[in-house]
Amino acid sequence: MAQRGQKSFLVEKLPFFGGRFTSIKHDGFEIPTGAVHMIPHSRNGPLGVTLLQDLNLSLKIIENEYFTAWYWPQHEPIQHRKFWGILKAFPKMSQRIFIFRKLFPSLRHSERRNESFHEFLEARTEDPQIYNFFNALTGFALSIDISQISTASMFRFFRRLYQRGRPGVPIGGCKAVTTGLVEYIRQKGSILRKSCELVRLEIDGTEIKSAICRDRKTKEEFAIYANDFVLNIGYFQVNELLSRSHIPFRLPTMPIARGGGFAYRSKVPILRTSVVAQFPGNKYIKGAVEPTNISPNLAPPGEHLLLTHQVFHSSDIIHDTRRARDELLETFPQLKEEDELCVHTFHKEWPVNWSTQGNDLSNSSVIPNLFFIGDGFKGNDGWMMTEGVTHGVKQVVEIILSKSN
Repeated sequence: MAQRGQKSFLVEKLPFFGGRFTSIKHDGFEIPTGAVHMIPHSRNGPLGVTLLQDLNLSLKIIENEYFTAWYWPQHEPIQHRKFWGILKAFPKMSQRIFIFRKLFPSLRHSERRNESFHEFLEARTEDPQIYNFFNALTGFALSIDISQISTASMFRFFRRLYQRGRPGVPIGGCKAVTTGLVEYIRQKGSILRKSCELVRLEIDGTEIKSAICRDRKTKEEFAIYANDFVLNIGYFQVNELLSRSHIPFRLPTMPIARGGGFAYRSKVPILRTSVVAQFPGNKYIKGAVEPTNISPNLAPPGEHLLLTHQVFHSSDIIHDTRRARDELLETFPQLKEEDELCVHTFHKEWPVNWSTQGNDLSNSSVIPNLFFIGDGFKGNDGWMMTEGVTHGVKQVVEIILSKSN
């Protein structure tokens, strides 16, 4: 919008910009606040295209050397560079034949099927390794298991993986992306305020006329008047805000994905290459990346940064985190407990995904100048994580630009 000459006023509740897509310096390491210093489809997805082509930011994104490395128990890692290399990721030839001849052809005709992908597999195979394979894939990429995603959504997710390819690491990590965006927006004359929270919206007739905000340091309240208002606060917070504002409109509830992750330091590269490592034999740790293999400046000289993702199986987050730590140290015996830099948990007000893949809310509202973006509003087009968020943002921007000068 700044590029198109529109003036925006961005209000950020936190004392820093970037939310879950930036990093905080700790012991010389750039510890991500949620993401893993990776862009899911590198330069080829909605985020990469927006940053490098639409906005022409001076940012470098390097594609991973490999698509995925599969760490089966008692097996050497199986790596592949292309999407179709997942066929050789299965230990048995019979499994590869099943995937190629039976599963993928039937999946291609399931775009409107609403049964879970777990049910879809149940009707076709009893092989536990095939279930574990897909659970590792969705556990890392989507923070859910295959019982929480419809077959139709799984098909769209696979189609995007096939079309757009492997992930990439921005040099400088997540913070390089958000810093570049903030500088761009400021240069275009838009206003950005940190440490300010949205208190309520004021409505005039059928449209929002102003947003009342509060500086979290001074406690001073101020009003922002605008033609359109875009919220990126999550649907729970949207409904609380609408209630405080006495606006008789609510978003419907949706299932939420929950997970967590570890950050570990190491003197030697654990994964040895730039790849998404996946662990189909694990219950908790579903995947890991080592972004320092592409961007060494994310760690002190001579050190590496390993980032993992785990799925919670219960409401006892402490228990699940401890079990995941044990599993990680068993998977990589060269790691020591004292190498742990931090542990993330994504739940309550800070999940990775506000909605499970395929359950995003539509952006329709009874209020014509109120829009929603973020993890809960990615659209159901198969885009995951930040790619889906970017896709949803671009849709909202186009709607706003099409209705005004």
